[in-house]
Formats: sequence, structure tokens, C-alpha cells
Amino acid sequence: MNKYFIYILIFLNFALSQEIIGEGLYEEELISYLQNNFKTPTTLSYNNARDILYSEVDKNTSNNQVKCIYTNYSVTLPGNVDPSTHLYENGMNCEHLWPQSMYEIITNNNMKSDMHHLRPCKENANSYRSNKPFNESSDNTTNNWLWLSYNYSSPPSNNIAEYSENNSNVFEPREDIKGDIARAMFYFYTIYENEANNTFFNEQKDVLLDWHVADGVTQEEIIRTNLIATYQNNIPNPFILDSTLINRCYFNTYNLGDINQDGYINITDIVTLVSYIVGNSDLNSSQMNLADTNEDGVINIIDIVQLINFITGE
Repeated sequence: MNKYFIYILIFLNFALSQEIIGEGLYEEELISYLQNNFKTPTTLSYNNARDILYSEVDKNTSNNQVKCIYTNYSVTLPGNVDPSTHLYENGMNCEHLWPQSMYEIITNNNMKSDMHHLRPCKENANSYRSNKPFNESSDNTTNNWLWLSYNYSSPPSNNIAEYSENNSNVFEPREDIKGDIARAMFYFYTIYENEANNTFFNEQKDVLLDWHVADGVTQEEIIRTNLIATYQNNIPNPFILDSTLINRCYFNTYNLGDINQDGYINITDIVTLVSYIVGNSDLNSSQMNLADTNEDGVINIIDIVQLINFITGE
């Protein structure tokens, strides 16, 4: 039991640092709130956006490398060259996580140039992904396993989590970037709802929710979205700042113990409950009901123990 309280302390600082955006709002009302408050009125030109993406946002300042979102293939970017030209000449280009062919209409250049859904990408990985939806690709349907410069037609013998997988119908990114991609996809569909293809979103939103939960927000992701915001009217991706938004906007289903209302019962719910009990935060009426895990009408340490039991299956 003690180890779970250690985990609580480890995650407490990060989880409590997340803000609640549009508190008390759900579904269409919350989506409208996000569109009104997090839609950038202008973006850079596409050429300038790519240059900034490569040279400022996704360039590792310690080694000057720019890495492919899907394969971790890297290109060293010197400071005295045109970024887009240099990367293109070395096999890299710009991936639109929401494919341009999946715009229903084009109202302005913002969608194409919005860096919250742009990533550097190895040329062949970009081509393989094309405009396919993201999803899990089973080994018996996968045509290509992609990592660094490797392109295998059969399952690799090790480091398989590092590979992105391509088949005829879907594209599965490597494991440790799935959550980042999910949050970018929910951002694009929400902010550009009138322009985005609804069918394309609906056929992958459930797996994107799973990826969002399994691969949570990191400090690096927060730094990245805030850096992009400095070029886009100081507007970050809200789905990175508040992990509850995806469920509150598009699913809004909660089980007893899902106190932070993200659709899953896990360590972050323990953190939320502990924070309430020690007086560091408040819960709304819906959260109060979800926090009373033993359903005795009182929220206290016993509910923490019960919540841990939920998670561990004890």
C-alpha cells in the first residue's frame, strides 16, 4: 500500500499544476467555449511556419537535431541554412497530423499553417501515413514497420515500441508519441470543426482517447505548445493544458472514482482526491459524487483506500 502513496506524491505536483479550462462546461457548450477562446485569429505563412517549426520548436538545442515524429530519424540542422530546404534535401518534410485532404472546406490559411498540428517527418513515413486515420495496426495486417531509417516488412525482433506501423487502411505511430498525436487531433477537430471532415474524426476518436490516457501529457509537451503559442497570438493547445477536456467535450461518461472526469480511473484521480481532502482544491457536485467511492456520504481517507483498490483490482 505504501508504494501507491509514494506514487501520489510523485504525481501530485504535476497533476495539480494543470488548470481546469471551462470549469463546469461540457459537450457543445465546452466546445463552443474552446472555439471562442483558443482559436488563433492568425498564423504565420506556411513557409515561415515550417521554418520556425524546424529551427525553433522541434530543434534539439543540445545537438541541433530535428527528429521525425513517427520514426525518430534525425537530421542535423545548422544555423546558417534555410531550414525547410535543408531538411527537404535530407529526406524530411512537414507532416500535417490532420491531413490537408481531410479539410471539408478551406476558409483561410490558418489550418494549413497551425503549428499545433504540424510535425517534422521523414519523407517515406509521411507518404505511408498519407491521409489514413490513426489506429492500432495488428501484426498480420502491417505492411511496414518504420524506425530511424529502417523499413521492415515483418515484425522487428526488438524495440518494437519504437516503430510506427503502416497498413493499407490505418497508420499506428510509435508508442511514446501517441498521446501527443491524440491531443493535436482533438485540438484540430475542435478548433476547425466547421472545416474538418466529421467521418474522419469519428472513425478514430475512440482510439485517440485511449492514447491520450495511456500516454499522458509531459512537461516537454507543455513547453512545446507554449512555445508555439508565442507565434500564434499566445494561444496554446488547451487539450495539453487540461487533460479532462477530451472526455468532457466528446464522451462525458464517468464511473465512480473517475474524479477528474477524463474517462479513466487512475493515479490522477487519486491525486485529485488527495488534493481535495487536504484542502488544496475544490470539487464540483458531480465530482463530489464520483469521489465518494465507498458511497457512505462522506469523503475522507477511506475513499482514497477504496480508490486505490479500484485501480489495483484488490
